[in-house]
Amino acid sequence: MVKRAAWLLVAWLGVVAPAGAALKPAEEAALDTLAKDAVSKGQTAGLVVAVGEVGKAPVVHAYGVANLEWQAATTVDTVFRVGSITKQFASACILLLAEQKKLTLDDKLSKYFPEFPRAAEVSIRQLLNHTSGVHSYPGRTEATIVRAGISVPDMVKHLGSLGYDFDPGTNWDYSNSNYFLIGAIIEKVSGQTLRDFARERLFQPLGLSQTAIDRNQDVVPHRATGYERDRAKPGTYVNAVYSDMSVPGGAGALRTTASDLIKWTEALHGGRVLNAASYKEMTTVAQVPGKNDVYYGLGLWLKPEQGHPLISHNGGIDGFESNLVYLPERKLTLVILTNTQNGTGELRARMLDALFGSAHE
Repeated sequence: MVKRAAWLLVAWLGVVAPAGAALKPAEEAALDTLAKDAVSKGQTAGLVVAVGEVGKAPVVHAYGVANLEWQAATTVDTVFRVGSITKQFASACILLLAEQKKLTLDDKLSKYFPEFPRAAEVSIRQLLNHTSGVHSYPGRTEATIVRAGISVPDMVKHLGSLGYDFDPGTNWDYSNSNYFLIGAIIEKVSGQTLRDFARERLFQPLGLSQTAIDRNQDVVPHRATGYERDRAKPGTYVNAVYSDMSVPGGAGALRTTASDLIKWTEALHGGRVLNAASYKEMTTVAQVPGKNDVYYGLGLWLKPEQGHPLISHNGGIDGFESNLVYLPERKLTLVILTNTQNGTGELRARMLDALFGSAHE
């Protein structure tokens, strides 16, 4: 256990926010106060908050510590694992393959994995929008797998053994299994690993130089260490448990920086990743008979908040928690990255309150 650092570092992208920056002064001050409080109260060891607005200079702040053992400060270039934010990247990869006519969203899982139980009943679209019914992992049964790692074929076989929570297409439930299967389909159709396909088709063309499908063996400059709060001793942390990145795959294996996520979001919603038809697919809420409370598209949450449309996703993986939120009305992106699991649940809501509140001033 390492006691939380008594000091707080605030790093800037530039010495002061340039003219025409994404944030108004009042917004900047509000977000800064919330971020400082999160670190000073021991909710997270380190934190990066970034705001970008199309056509304006982004603002990126870094707080706290990226590695407690070395007392290494978090910086604007710190690399975090971001968990389920990965899903929108996997979704974009599938849609790019569909644009190339290499698959369709109505293809059945049986076309790619005929041995998977009930695969002829499940479409790619249902995997993408969480209406497949395939039971989610990880659970207690995956503890050994998470530590040891697993091959894609063996993981697909394992997921098939978990069964279904409902008949495909009849309900909605968030399932990581869906997006591991999406990653496996990408690999089968493209003939490349998900890591290589995403790098060649997304990361390199968009200049996302600090973004990758993570591997445990990678030596990554500026990588943050992941922690969990020691709930028995407030203000202290323990190292997060080990997770092999072969397990989350397309469901959650991404590593990246706040600046790269701003670039990605502006490219995705600015029409520089997908064609118009694919983007419409991605941002259309899943349709489930008899249900009107579904707010998920293809790798994106589409639930309005406080009367404002939002396009977002959060992520959580051992030692890390993240939020990526796009406000279409302002073409504004909010990124919150932390290296502490289950530490900042209210931070996103409070920061959005600050941004929404200023919109009425």
